[in-house]
Amino acid sequence: MRRVLLAFVMLFIFVFDSIFVDLVKLPFVTDNQILAPHFILLALVFMTAFVNQKYGVIFGFIFGLLYDISYTGILGVHMFGFGALCYLLAKAFKVLQTNMLVVVFLSIIAVSVMEFYVYGVQATIQPGIMPFNTYVIERFIPTILLNTAASLILVVPLRLFFINMKQGLIDE
Repeated sequence: MRRVLLAFVMLFIFVFDSIFVDLVKLPFVTDNQILAPHFILLALVFMTAFVNQKYGVIFGFIFGLLYDISYTGILGVHMFGFGALCYLLAKAFKVLQTNMLVVVFLSIIAVSVMEFYVYGVQATIQPGIMPFNTYVIERFIPTILLNTAASLILVVPLRLFFINMKQGLIDE
């Protein structure tokens, strides 16, 4: 039962990712700037930190594939990226402490790495899509600021949820 609830919460976060852009208009964002919420990646990082590596990597591959099917024309980019980031972060969490500050910091690094990874793949496949300077100013910086704020807001409720889930999964 806990696994089903965990999957539904992650699915809700995945859907909220796309709805957020349509529903929330931030007044300080210009028309040229692009906000790309990565709430599902943040939730995957939190899951990897507070539940375990296996769930983080499996859910990373599943939701990466769903992300590719829903939002991009290239299958496998986000699937590999989410899964690989969850795996690498799981190894980092074995060395580092999993307190909230470290998890928030590593989640911001994960979003940064994912943004540059996707930009690199897109620039390789379609050269000349957006110059790097324009990309950094119009997409990367607003995306990092949005996801930093979201990470700071979501870390406490998701930590409590995932710790509760971990206890229930151990009991099953």
